[in-house]
Amino acid sequence: MFKKNSLLFLFLLSFIFGFSQTKEIDSLKQEILKPSIKDTTKIRLYLLIGEKFYPISNDSLAKYSSMALQLSKSSNNYLLAKAYNNIGLSYLNKLQLDSARYYFNESIKIGEKKRDTSILITAYANYAAAYDDKDFSKSVKLSLKAINLIKNNNFKLAESQFNLGVDYSNADYDSLALKYLNLAVESAEKSNHNLVLSYALQGILEYQITGKNFDKAKLNLDKSLKLCQELTSPRVCYNYYIKAGYYYDELKEFDKAEIAYYEAIENIKKVDNNYDLIITYNHIAEHFILVKKPKKAIEYLKKIENIEGMDNISKLNFFIYKTRAKAEKMDNNFENSTNYYEKYIIINDSLNSEKNKTSIANAETKYQTEKKEKELAEQRLVMADQQLAIQENKSKTRTMSIVIISLLLASILLWFIFQQRQKRIQQQLVTIEREHEVRTLESLMEGEEKERFRIAKELHDGVNGDLSAIKFKLSSLLEMNNTVIKEAVTMIDNSCEQVRAISHNLVPPSLKDFNLIEVIDEYCQSMNNIHKPKIEFQHLGDAIKLDKKQETNLFRIVQELVTNSIKHSDGSTVDVQLSYLENLLQLTVEDNGNGFDPKAIKSDGIGMQNVQSRVDYLNATMDFLSNNKGTSYTIVVDAKTSTT
Repeated sequence: MFKKNSLLFLFLLSFIFGFSQTKEIDSLKQEILKPSIKDTTKIRLYLLIGEKFYPISNDSLAKYSSMALQLSKSSNNYLLAKAYNNIGLSYLNKLQLDSARYYFNESIKIGEKKRDTSILITAYANYAAAYDDKDFSKSVKLSLKAINLIKNNNFKLAESQFNLGVDYSNADYDSLALKYLNLAVESAEKSNHNLVLSYALQGILEYQITGKNFDKAKLNLDKSLKLCQELTSPRVCYNYYIKAGYYYDELKEFDKAEIAYYEAIENIKKVDNNYDLIITYNHIAEHFILVKKPKKAIEYLKKIENIEGMDNISKLNFFIYKTRAKAEKMDNNFENSTNYYEKYIIINDSLNSEKNKTSIANAETKYQTEKKEKELAEQRLVMADQQLAIQENKSKTRTMSIVIISLLLASILLWFIFQQRQKRIQQQLVTIEREHEVRTLESLMEGEEKERFRIAKELHDGVNGDLSAIKFKLSSLLEMNNTVIKEAVTMIDNSCEQVRAISHNLVPPSLKDFNLIEVIDEYCQSMNNIHKPKIEFQHLGDAIKLDKKQETNLFRIVQELVTNSIKHSDGSTVDVQLSYLENLLQLTVEDNGNGFDPKAIKSDGIGMQNVQSRVDYLNATMDFLSNNKGTSYTIVVDAKTSTT
C-alpha cells in the first residue's frame, strides 16, 4: 500500500522541546525587557523563546531566532551558529530546502573556523536532512562526518544513525538501512531521545509490515503506543497512529485503520510540519481507495494542493499524483486520471527511477488498452454491419499491439539501465563504509603502538635504570665477599635482561631501523633464550617491500601467534615461515603441540580479536588447522590490494 520512500524523508532536530505554556513564554519576554540585561543573556533568551515555540509555530521560531542572529553577529560565535541552525530548522519544516541549506552552511562555516565539534555535529546532521531526494549520497557523507565527531553522546549519535538509515533506505540498500535504524533505536533508548526513537521505530515498522512480518510489527507498534501514552507528544503519537493505520489496512481491519488515520491527522495538525501533514493526507487517500471510496480519497488529496512547500519535494508529488490517478480512475474520471498519470510519469523520469518506470509503463498500458477496448466494443455495436469499420478496428488493434510491445520493450531496457546504476550506487556506499572502518582500525592501531612505545620507554628509562643503580651499590659491597649480595646482583642482572626483553618486544628497535625479516628473526632468537619450545624462523622468496604500518601489523601478528603457541600448545617446536613472491606474502606459524577443538574455544579472546583486526586492516585472509598433531595458522596478504 505505502512505499517505504513515502515516510523516509524525516527531519532531524538538534533539540527537543515540549509544548510550553504561554505564561512561561511571557515570563521570558518580560526578562528580555529589563534594562540591566546583557546582550549575551538577551541572545540566549531570544533563542530559548524561539525553541519554546517549536514545533507549534515555525514562524515564531524563525522570528526570535532572527532577533538572536542580529545580536550574535557581534558577540558569541556559539550562539551565532545556534541562531543560524534554528532558522534553518524553521525553513526545513516548511520544506524550503534551499533556504534551510543556506543557514545550516553558515553554521558549518563557524564550526569549521572555530574547530568546534559541538557546532559541527548539529550542523552536519541538519544539513544532511536538508538534501533533496536526488542527493542522498551527499547526505550519507555528511551523516558519517557527524558520527565521526560524536564521542560518548548517544543523543546526537541516535540522530545521525537515523539519518543514515533514511539515506540507505532511499537508495534501496535495505540491509544497511535496517542496520542503522536498529542502531538508532539502541542509541535513542540509552539517551531517552524519544522523538528519534519513535521515528526509527516507524522506519523499522515499514519494513516489517511490507514484509508481512506482523508479529514483530505488533511488538514495535505496542512500544510506539507506550511512548505516545507516556509522553503525550503530538509528534510521537502521530508516528504511532500513521503506522497503526498502515498495519490495520494490511490486516484488512479497515475500520480500525480509518480511526488510526483520523487520530494521526489530529496529532499532526498540532505540529507545524507540512511534510508529515501531506504524507498523512496521501495515506488516508490510499486507505479510501482500498475500501472503494474514491470520492473521499479525492477529497483528502485536494487538501494537499494548498499546503506550502509541497512542490519542493519531487517524491511527495510522485506518490500524490500516483494516488490521485488511481482515485480518479476508480471514480470513472478517465481524463483526470490520465492527466495525473502523465504528471506522475514526468516526475518519475526526473528522478531517474527506472524501477518505478517499469510499473508505471505497465499500468499506463493496461489503462490505455482497457479504454481502447471499450471504445472498440461501442463501435462494433453501432457499426456491426459495416465491414469497413471492422477492418479499421482491426487495423487500430494491431497498431495498439505494436505500441504496447514497444512500451514493454522500452520498460525492460529502462529496468536494465536502472539495475546497473543501482549496482554502482551500492558499490559507492559500501566503499564509503569500508573507508570509515579502515580509518577507525588505523586509529586504534596507531594508539596501541604509541602506548607500547610509552611503556617500553618507561621500562627502559625508569625500571631498568633503578635496577642498574641498585646493582652498582650492591657491587660496591662485594669486597665483603657476601654470598647473599652476590646472589642479589645476579638476580638484578636477570631482571634487567627481562626488562630489556619486554621493552624490545613492545617496540623492537630493528622494526623502525631495519626490516620485517630482521625483526622477526631477532624476536624468534630472543624468545628461544627465554622459553622452552625451540622457535625457528625461515624466509623464502624475494625481499619484502611493504610500508612500516603493514610491517608493524605483521610483526604483531607473529608475536601474538608465537605467544599463544608457547602458552597453550605444550609442544617442543614452533616454526615461523615468511615467503614473498610476485607481490604475494604468506606468513605461517605452526607448532607440534596438542592442538585444540575450535568449537570448544571462545572466539572473543582479546588476543585473537587483535589478530583478526590486523588481518582485516591488511585486507588479508587467515586460515588455521588444529588437531592432535599441532596447530597451523596461514595468513596471505596481496601487497597490491592491501591497505597502505
